[in-house]
Amino acid sequence: MNIPQVYQLKKKPAMCYPTCMKGLILDSSQNISLLGLSEEGSLTKSHSIPGKSSSLLPALKDFCELDKLQFIAVGIGPGSYMGLRSAATIAKTLSFALGIPLIEFSSPLAFLPPGDEKWTIVGDAKMSKLFTMTGDSAEGFTAPKLISSEKFIAPSGPILDLREELTPLLDRVAGYAHQQFIQGNITHANELQLQYLR
Repeated sequence: MNIPQVYQLKKKPAMCYPTCMKGLILDSSQNISLLGLSEEGSLTKSHSIPGKSSSLLPALKDFCELDKLQFIAVGIGPGSYMGLRSAATIAKTLSFALGIPLIEFSSPLAFLPPGDEKWTIVGDAKMSKLFTMTGDSAEGFTAPKLISSEKFIAPSGPILDLREELTPLLDRVAGYAHQQFIQGNITHANELQLQYLR
């Protein structure tokens, strides 16, 4: 596996790849913040935190052993400026401190129900606007488009409405991040691109 030298683990022997691959999952794009721990692409632990995204860092303290991580998967939105920055700042700080890479994922993936259907994602963009995206877990999602809430017409087919109270499903994120890491699709902390709505 070709991992850039800057991200070679500081405390792990090379033989740790790929037999004990562990990753941390972070997302703060919605009204709840998400923590997940994956091993070999399977979700082993998860925690959701209602309310302010500022609660994410304290919750991380006893969540996992940071020195055993190989990568950090972080949701890049779409979402608000302050919301997205909470998880992104933590992820970037840990990436630098631990010498491990980031894996970007589209935040709606953390709420997508099981199945291979093509979904329409709808979310609140504030100021009487909505954002919409289309796609699936295999091919990814289109860039978010802003639309007036009065002009939105629900399409046929499955819809994931992020304005509703949803149950996080981090299993897809765990599998996606694992595959991205194996394929070398990693992101440097200073190259992380977030999808801000406002």
